[in-house]
Amino acid sequence: MQKKYKCFLFDLDGTLLDTAPEFLNCLNELLKKNKKKSVSYDFVRNRVSDGVGRLIQDSFNIDENHSEFEGLRNNLLAEYQKNYLLSKTFPGVDEFLYKLSKNKIDWMIVTNKPKRFSEEICQKFEWHKYANAMVSPEDVNGKRKPDPASLDAALAKTSIKKEQSIYVGDNWRDIEAANNSGIDSALALYGYIDKKDASLLKPTSKINQIKDLISYI
Repeated sequence: MQKKYKCFLFDLDGTLLDTAPEFLNCLNELLKKNKKKSVSYDFVRNRVSDGVGRLIQDSFNIDENHSEFEGLRNNLLAEYQKNYLLSKTFPGVDEFLYKLSKNKIDWMIVTNKPKRFSEEICQKFEWHKYANAMVSPEDVNGKRKPDPASLDAALAKTSIKKEQSIYVGDNWRDIEAANNSGIDSALALYGYIDKKDASLLKPTSKINQIKDLISYI
């Protein structure tokens, strides 16, 4: 029997939003400007949930202590600024979020994405009108998942108990953050996680599409 929940927390990239196509364009634009070889869609898809830093590290073959790392990271964010509002939701996302709101079930967005992007995206989809909270690292002194601070900040915005709350994400950081916060987790297999990586994680449950969560309410 599937456990029921009264509060759903969602990651953004790779869970609600398909951002890989936009990041592919931005990264290849930056690589071209730096006279480097372009990368494939799969290259980006497998890394985008780990954030902009990972895309820079792996495409330029440098680590975060490299003197050029921070500049390249900022340049990639500047490229992303041009097209980030083009991203679309994954199939079934809009319908499911509407269903949660209609059934008066609390839901929130908890992301490692910088606030300047996540806020505009939420306004574009009008999620800010329905979500109980939208938490970015800036809301918790820059702490990022797997640190539980952003999840804890979101949970503070609801009266629902932790036992009745679940975090849905597509990355190991999401599952770890949920564990660290003491709530259940659902791994979104349709997102950007590699099959092998997914098999190593131990979420409370796994879903193949967002509408699988209908049995959770």
